[in-house]
Amino acid sequence: MMYVIGRLEPDHRSGCIYWSGSLTIDPSPAVGATMLIGEAVNRHSVLVVTGADIAHGLAMWLNTSPALKRPPAAPLWRAMPLPEDFGGAA
Repeated sequence: MMYVIGRLEPDHRSGCIYWSGSLTIDPSPAVGATMLIGEAVNRHSVLVVTGADIAHGLAMWLNTSPALKRPPAAPLWRAMPLPEDFGGAA
């Protein structure tokens, strides 16, 4: 089975935002460097993994890493089985 890492986003047209697998560093002299999580802009840029353990580990890391400075009220990233209709009409 294949998995994606995403978070629920009711205002997004698909209802979910997926992780592209990228991180960028935003240097800020005031608060120090912040790592920004890359969100996929289309179905071709979504990170897909084949192991449930890997997907769950990545989601846990995105949610708990102090380097990512995730806002406490932000929706949690989660590992999800790749939807059957993924990449269909969107």
